[in-house]
Amino acid sequence: DLVAGVQQRLQLLYGSIQSFKAAGHAVGAIAPMGAIYLCARFNLTGKVTRDGKRLATADDVRKWLLEEAGMAVVPFDAFGSTTDEGWFRLSVGAVSVPDIEASLPRLRAGLESLT
Repeated sequence: DLVAGVQQRLQLLYGSIQSFKAAGHAVGAIAPMGAIYLCARFNLTGKVTRDGKRLATADDVRKWLLEEAGMAVVPFDAFGSTTDEGWFRLSVGAVSVPDIEASLPRLRAGLESLT
C-alpha cells in the first residue's frame, strides 16, 4: 500500500505539471523513477508576479511556490548544482492526494498570473 500510495501521488503531481507545460507554462518534470520525490522544472526566473515582484533567483521561485500554491520545494543548488536552471525536488513522502489536489488549482492560477 505504501508504494502504491507514493506512486499515485507522484503520478498525480507529474501528470498535472506536464499538463501545465502542455498549456504553455514554463514548467516540466522528469517522469518518476522510483523515489519519493519528483524532479520538476519551474523555469520562472524573470517572470513578474501579480504584485509586481520579479522572480530573480531560484530562492524567489521557491518562496513564490510556497506562498502561491502552498508547495514546498527544494532547489537543486541544495544538492550541489551550480547553475540556476529552475530545477527543484518535490517530495511526496509526507503529503496526501487531497493535499496535492488542493495545491494544483492554486499553482495553475499562479502560473496564469505571471507575466
